[in-house]
Amino acid sequence: MEKSCLEAIYDRRSIVEFTDEEVTKESLDQILTAALRASGPGGTLTGGYRGSQPFSMIVVRDIERRKKLNEMLCEGRKKCIEQAPVSVLFCVDTNRLNRWAEVQGGTAHFKGIGVLWVALRSVYTAAQNAVIAAESLGLGSQYVQEIVWQPYTTLDFFSLPKGVLPAAMLLIGHPAERPVLAPSLPLEAVVHEERYQEPTDEALVRHFGEKEEYFQKWMKNLPADSKLKKHMEERGVTNLAQFISLVTYTESFYKWRDDMVRMNLALSELE
Repeated sequence: MEKSCLEAIYDRRSIVEFTDEEVTKESLDQILTAALRASGPGGTLTGGYRGSQPFSMIVVRDIERRKKLNEMLCEGRKKCIEQAPVSVLFCVDTNRLNRWAEVQGGTAHFKGIGVLWVALRSVYTAAQNAVIAAESLGLGSQYVQEIVWQPYTTLDFFSLPKGVLPAAMLLIGHPAERPVLAPSLPLEAVVHEERYQEPTDEALVRHFGEKEEYFQKWMKNLPADSKLKKHMEERGVTNLAQFISLVTYTESFYKWRDDMVRMNLALSELE
């Protein structure tokens, strides 16, 4: 059953279990067309011309390639990559833009951090349009962040030329289950009137209260013999802020991510 735009946005959740039911070509075309209709930078004519749309989408349906992708990105940990009948890779694509400029007598100078910054905006608005479209059609989706941390293997796997950089991957399929809807921060935590308002310590704790409650329930339900639970106990983790900063997104982890981003940019010759 199709949902309204707001219903799709408000009810969206990351799906981790998919059925083996195929996504029809009609539905996939609708989703990809919605991605193409996303707002993008570069429109200066009356009514805009949707800019240069410096991104490409690569659709993966073949089961053997999905299995390889699952093993390559997650060492088999996330079976949903293999389960979901469709994977869509969203890439920054300055290769097409530069070639077009050359063919039409322009200048192929599209590279560097400034160009990347603009192109990423196009990539992520397109990907999120696809998420909303899939949800509105009764399908489910999940972002796979690991796609950007495997530069050597992904560039070869997708035969990407210079100037094309993997930026997001979206799994699309029929949900086998609907996880509990995770809480969002309240509007008062993120909306500021006229200028930035620094919250008090008490307000910060209050703003994250619903997320903290969600985390505490999750932590309480961890198996007694869970390696993660043992690791958390060893680190003295008792709340969500500690879990995020001491266990999942550590300083060393971000250092590794920084290195991977630089490697991606170097291999794609986008700097």
